[in-house]
Amino acid sequence: MSKEVLTAEEQIESFLNDKNNKKYHYNHLKQEDYKISSGSLNLDLAMDGGLGCGIHRFTGVNEGGKTSCALAFAKHFQEHFGDKGKIIYFKAEGRLSNDMVKRSGVSLDERNWCVIACNIFEKVFYLIRDLVQNNQEKRKYMFIVDSMDGLCRQSDYDKAFGDAEQVAGGSLISSVFLKKQSLPIAMNGHMALITSQVRIEIPTGYSRAGARPKSAGGHAVKHYANNILEFEERYNADIFWENPNAETAEKKGNPTGHMCKIAFKKTVNEKTGAKVRYPIKYGRTNGNSIWVERELIDMMLLWGYFDKSGAWIKFSDDIYQKYKKLGLPEKIQGEPKLLALLEENPKLSKSLVEEFKQDILRDE
Repeated sequence: MSKEVLTAEEQIESFLNDKNNKKYHYNHLKQEDYKISSGSLNLDLAMDGGLGCGIHRFTGVNEGGKTSCALAFAKHFQEHFGDKGKIIYFKAEGRLSNDMVKRSGVSLDERNWCVIACNIFEKVFYLIRDLVQNNQEKRKYMFIVDSMDGLCRQSDYDKAFGDAEQVAGGSLISSVFLKKQSLPIAMNGHMALITSQVRIEIPTGYSRAGARPKSAGGHAVKHYANNILEFEERYNADIFWENPNAETAEKKGNPTGHMCKIAFKKTVNEKTGAKVRYPIKYGRTNGNSIWVERELIDMMLLWGYFDKSGAWIKFSDDIYQKYKKLGLPEKIQGEPKLLALLEENPKLSKSLVEEFKQDILRDE
């Protein structure tokens, strides 16, 4: 008796409906589609609104802004999901301070925020796996691993200081973890931000290759990450001063902020190779350190929201009519006064940012 031949559609349906296969595929889950803002207008627009679910990598030099940017995303993740969202911050280095967290505006309520000071590869990855697999409360998690460089294998942790560590041991573990968990993390609507330092790899032996940058975690992180953002080094030209036009460095006064620079090494929206800059203003708290008002002025001028005639700035009639009730004048003298107006009127600034995002993202 000949065996019945199933069509391709019937074979696929049989596979998906087989109870033994349920734990090996995620077609029964609805694909999550959300965007988490960074708080920066420039960065959000470059990422089509922000970061989505899945694994993302922040790499770059020391003091480049990786941790601060990760905390900015964490703040907006909490705002997006409310009590349904929770940040699990794996502190593998000693850098995270209470002041840094307070400046970020992240809620410290234990329902939404948890810091786990652990630098063992296996412990960190097993906990992430367990939280994803056993999510009875249907929470949305953002896992921040800060940083990959601070993690070590448990077998190496237990060795004496003089004993040799296993070569590439951490890379092997992270490769296996990402291979198994990148799809469950994304399909269940969670996010993972993994930070790592860029170090210079010095060639040995008779290699003719010059010194080149290298990040921790091996090549697996590069493959499985949806986005890779590289934070570039900060120079004197990137710093804002109290008196920027002063003739000497001594007369410039104290620094008031700096420009954060990011290169997109990998993206999901064809922006690979692009570079983004956004300003940071010192002294701000509650997640307002990104100088979005300064970004807004540059963007509005570029996209024709206002015209400049000498020192005077005149808004388009549509923008003026729409936002005059929030305090937007028809015209104002000089960018410093416009900047002060936007800083003193956060409701107006936020409304203009949302207006701008909707217009630009709709056009794209």
